[in-house]
Amino acid sequence: MERVKKEQVVAEIKKLLSGASSCIAMDFGKVPMTTFTPIRKECAKSGVKILVVKNTLAKIALQETQYAGMAKLFKGMTSLVVTTLDDQTVGAKILKKYVEKDKGFVVKGGMIDGRLLTASDVKMLSEMPGKPELQAKLLGTMQAVPQKFVCLLAAVPQSFLRVLAAYKDKKEQGN
Repeated sequence: MERVKKEQVVAEIKKLLSGASSCIAMDFGKVPMTTFTPIRKECAKSGVKILVVKNTLAKIALQETQYAGMAKLFKGMTSLVVTTLDDQTVGAKILKKYVEKDKGFVVKGGMIDGRLLTASDVKMLSEMPGKPELQAKLLGTMQAVPQKFVCLLAAVPQSFLRVLAAYKDKKEQGN
């Protein structure tokens, strides 16, 4: 590969990583292309990019980014799974599906918010609820308090009405 082409590849990786929310390194050396193609398609639909580049170029690109700590993961055939969305779990969730199906995929580790993740950390990340799920739970929790308060306020007049109705029934039976 020519030097100019290599510099372009390094620049593209840096640009992609500058807008990334998470990055995962995986070994795909023992995976047939018939298995690798579907994962690439699913990633593309989900806003996740898979980069297959030479380790030396990837290490150079990582040096000046927040993902510099990942350089030690680049041994053997390594690809990067880069999540560019706010939801940092998307890439890990997609990988989990394929790692369970094909043992040829090996997650080496990853990085989120400047923290280096081990393969087991990436697995835990894939099992966490995504951002939309967490937002829904938070909203449900926030709505529950005022809703219960309104029910409590409504319970007092309802109880009073039940007492009056019982009193009325008692009077009618007495006559």
